Amino acid sequence: MKHLKAVAATVATLAALSVAATPASAATPGGSGSGSNGSTTCSSPVWGGKYLCGGPYRDGTATYYFRDGRQEVFVIGTDHAVWTRWTDKSGNKSGWLSFGGTFTGPVSVLATDMGQGNFEVGAVGTDGHIWSRVRDVNGNWTGWAAI
Repeated sequence: MKHLKAVAATVATLAALSVAATPASAATPGGSGSGSNGSTTCSSPVWGGKYLCGGPYRDGTATYYFRDGRQEVFVIGTDHAVWTRWTDKSGNKSGWLSFGGTFTGPVSVLATDMGQGNFEVGAVGTDGHIWSRVRDVNGNWTGWAAI
């Protein structure tokens, strides 16, 4: 049990260190431009960064809207991981944070509490299963779990 807690602490620390990166930190397999599955690389004038869109990735973004006006956006980065960025109450944007994983389809908000702050995001993994993470009202995220 002590080993499991140590591993969880290490994973949390590594996740916190990835804040300075951007979704454009890795190249798409096979180079840039259109992929063989109809996907391409998009960028957002609002959020910045590059992410996968088109084909199985659809428009490439999913957004959660908090009741107090904050927003959190999710994308599949060019490294095929889920990335997120959010605003504070003043509209200032955070840096991009990688949630990791390797995904072959769009990220989506799967379940919501209608703006209270706890919600679930998910995406299709390379194994064909939907994988999700849940955010509680205090801003804490679970790890990835197949659903």
